[in-house]
Amino acid sequence: MHLKISRTQLFHQIQRCQNIVEKRNTNPILANIHFATFDQNLKLTATDLQSTFSSTQEAEIIQPGSFTVEAKKIFEIVKELNPETLVELHVENNFLEILSDGVKFKLATKPADEFPSEPEDETDLSIEILSSELVRMITSTSFAMSHDETRKYLTGSLFEVTQEHGIRIVTTDGHRMALSEFKLENQNEATVCIVPKKAVMEIKRLAENTEDNITLFLGTHQVRIEIDQQRFTSKVIDAKYPVYEDVIPKNNPYTAIVDKNLLDQALRRSMVVANDFTHDVKLTFNLNKLVIAAHNTEQEQAEEELSIVYDGLDIEVGFNAKYMRDVLAAIQSATVRIQLKDSLSPALLLEAEHERSRHVLMPMRI
Repeated sequence: MHLKISRTQLFHQIQRCQNIVEKRNTNPILANIHFATFDQNLKLTATDLQSTFSSTQEAEIIQPGSFTVEAKKIFEIVKELNPETLVELHVENNFLEILSDGVKFKLATKPADEFPSEPEDETDLSIEILSSELVRMITSTSFAMSHDETRKYLTGSLFEVTQEHGIRIVTTDGHRMALSEFKLENQNEATVCIVPKKAVMEIKRLAENTEDNITLFLGTHQVRIEIDQQRFTSKVIDAKYPVYEDVIPKNNPYTAIVDKNLLDQALRRSMVVANDFTHDVKLTFNLNKLVIAAHNTEQEQAEEELSIVYDGLDIEVGFNAKYMRDVLAAIQSATVRIQLKDSLSPALLLEAEHERSRHVLMPMRI
């Protein structure tokens, strides 16, 4: 195989593959990137068997062919080449020569036929969605995915498509829950799947690099996204997600409107003396006033008062400050609406002007 390609285009392809390549797998071929030519294009593919990424770019194909090479090594080499130059790749006798502007490297290759083939399509439906909306939805929810591998179904995000709600993304770790949705037009099909965390974050990275509409393919066995000449496919988690709608408070009658940044700063300061493990703080809602307080077993204390908009009953409720700060970081408006019922019921946190994203926080006894 022999070709020439822009260093910048090649680097972007290889860089994207780094997120997929399995670095600790017992199968050495999975640490490699697959290179293959067709027409006047170069296609790169990486996989960990759970997820697969491929990217295609134009190239000057002198001699067609295919090979695989260790992802980390070629990434480190191409990263250091002059971005303004062409890179020449030449494979002969199981070695890859990389030539660029007087620089020459020689790397060992492995046969392309040892590399796993790309997965076949196992999705049920496709939707078109603005990249900015998909990024918004993932940003609003990804923080609440669980790290508990004993409950695998909570370590991913629920992607649900219905005629009534459009597309929803839901996450929960048992202490908090996040939901974000986007209404789809003329959506008559439905499906639901649990997308692994690695796949969720890769979908977000791909969506952040375009301003166009994205085609998202979903099914009970697979999720796939296609953008320009890039394709990412992942298996989904084979499990049933909890009935999340039962967790969303339906009757929290008291609403506080709070400056998001001021609340976040107060929580951050209070955490200095809060319990290092539970991060528990006490929030006391009074008429147009919020008091944030924390203490620890060494009798150290913190207390801070904020002016808010609130005219409900006096409510004293405990929360994990770290969990609340995660929610505040996901909210994009300058103010946050906190809907309350009492000291023992979950709180609902909303954007200032809409309910496309909803966040539920479970209270703590303090």
